[in-house]
Amino acid sequence: MATFRIHPAIGIARIGNSPEGFYIASDQGGQLPIRCDGSGNPILDAEGNEVGVTDFKDAEHRILRQAARFRVFVYDDKSPDGREVLIGDQVDIVNKRNGQLLTVQVDDIQWTAYLANKKSSWYTFDETQGEHGYTADHALRNADITNSEERQRLIIDPGPRSVSFKGAPHAVFDNRSAGPTSFPPDLTPHSITSLGELRCTQQAKANRLLVLGGFGNSGSMLGGFGNPKIEAYANNDGWFDDTSDGPVSARFVGTVVAIDGNPVTPGDPGPMPASIDPAWVIVGYPRYVPQALDVVTMDDLLFDIAVRQFGYVPYLYGVLPYDGAAKVPQDAAGLKIWRGLAKWNPAFRPYFGRDILPILMRPLDAQNFIDKDPLTGGNPHNSNPHGNFDFNDLSVPLFDGEPEADRKRRYDMRQFLYGVLRKAGQENDLFAPASPSKPGSRLFAMPLLCGDNPISNVAPSKFFRLTDTMLFLLKQWADGLFIDESKEDIIPPPLVAGAGAALDRGALAAGLGGAFCPGAEAGWIMRNLAIYSGPYRIHPSRTVTQGELSQPADASLEEGLEPGDLTKYSAVPWQSDFNECTNQPIDVTYREWNSIAPENTGDPVASMAQLTYWWPVHRPVYFGSLPWSPTSVTNSGDLAMVTAWASLRFFLRIEDKNGNDTNSFQFEASDTPAS
Repeated sequence: MATFRIHPAIGIARIGNSPEGFYIASDQGGQLPIRCDGSGNPILDAEGNEVGVTDFKDAEHRILRQAARFRVFVYDDKSPDGREVLIGDQVDIVNKRNGQLLTVQVDDIQWTAYLANKKSSWYTFDETQGEHGYTADHALRNADITNSEERQRLIIDPGPRSVSFKGAPHAVFDNRSAGPTSFPPDLTPHSITSLGELRCTQQAKANRLLVLGGFGNSGSMLGGFGNPKIEAYANNDGWFDDTSDGPVSARFVGTVVAIDGNPVTPGDPGPMPASIDPAWVIVGYPRYVPQALDVVTMDDLLFDIAVRQFGYVPYLYGVLPYDGAAKVPQDAAGLKIWRGLAKWNPAFRPYFGRDILPILMRPLDAQNFIDKDPLTGGNPHNSNPHGNFDFNDLSVPLFDGEPEADRKRRYDMRQFLYGVLRKAGQENDLFAPASPSKPGSRLFAMPLLCGDNPISNVAPSKFFRLTDTMLFLLKQWADGLFIDESKEDIIPPPLVAGAGAALDRGALAAGLGGAFCPGAEAGWIMRNLAIYSGPYRIHPSRTVTQGELSQPADASLEEGLEPGDLTKYSAVPWQSDFNECTNQPIDVTYREWNSIAPENTGDPVASMAQLTYWWPVHRPVYFGSLPWSPTSVTNSGDLAMVTAWASLRFFLRIEDKNGNDTNSFQFEASDTPAS
């Protein structure tokens, strides 16, 4: 029986202050976004390939928005790994009302999306508090507003919008809706009158949806002396911004050509009762280094959840005999039993180019955007011959006849790199255990990046670590249990088959997977198993009522997510946290505390701090020896960033004359600061 899904399962759109210009999010990690015309049709080269964006601003130096692009896939006997549904295709749909099998010719697709912003009505962000539920007395944002109707107006709620290519192909998330809408009053410096728009495109019979977000408008409704003002990195009463998130659904508009296999006279086209797994869209701020991947991406995070919680790759993590074709239970009770029995497969062999090299390369990109010499005393990633990042050695697995001296050198090099990686339970450790190959060594544990809570003493998590799946793959590699596909002349298959799965992963590769304090596109809510109905797929609420989106006391993950439920945990306005997430002095005096009071009697120890960066390819700090942003890391700098974000410059990767990556970047050639 055919099933239908929207891909990507979660798409990322990005704000921009250009009133008309936009581009399309890349379908692959580390690639440039896609150029398109004013209608949203991608620009193609002579070979028919989509052309990447190299100008991220319009002629007036205003930042282009990024559209998230969605498609509908069918999974059936003909295409068990899925294929995109094209206009004119015939698909089989079961009519759940009477059990009839309808063969439908697809004439159009009706898309619906619903964006909202709940930040100003939500609980205050307080590091990791609330990740596993809020206490009854946890503070609210804008707590002085107690009237229930006024608190409802703290939610930016334009209601849902629908488009179809043959009907109305364009719709705006503004206050013009058949149902009740809610937008903030006039704000300073920028009011919010829209959360974005929908565009339906059709090219080569592919009917697709583009979701565009807001224009980067943030402002305060508070007046009087000293306003507007920003007083904190995450919680600022009176403020609103136009980031958002929400569900994306679809229905076929088609013609019934057969019932139970018997041809019929074609009926009038109309919406078909197909069950199509919905998707979700997150609207975040611009990605200023679009070709660089974070040390842990949003895809890494969700892939880890999918592997360990949903049996996404049973041969990697599953139940004996680790059969890749083994059926993983789909119901909650069966999954619970499966999770209790599943383990890592010691026979799994990662591919060096597919699974290992991308992880090892990410720190090399990050070094472009930090002041690494004061931090580390030099380049910690030595790529010279026999250096710790010599890929000529790191890519060689164990093999028969390998000279013992070479084997030992390569083994020690791999074990050294794996040994300095921070493991589970070591989030508060600055230093890695001593390396057997370098006895007496005292090396920083890696990655040397801020964790989820390097600030307060409630559940400190000072430093960052890789996901469990990433660490398992690297452990297999460190032990020599891997394959170098380039030497074996192998083109490895993807870990998960199908173009739809590739879209799910590629769409999130440019998203931040941590640390979350509160994060970038979304925060630690993304690692909460309760929000998912399956791998990568958000569980949506079935009882959403426009104008009555839930307030904090009534919110329930068990009932599914409403529009605005992913981004409501984030900073308001987003520019305040973005401005401050440069580096952080982390108190390392004691493992269990982030801050101490040495002036108090009984603890005369002087406080020791380690300067640590947050996520430098997501929010560059330096380029060369100069700060990337002109704003100071202060509350006044946060306020300046409310407008300065639109003048920040984008980066492009530099390639050599042969088209090879040089691990270096340059400013976009035409990107000059806005006047």
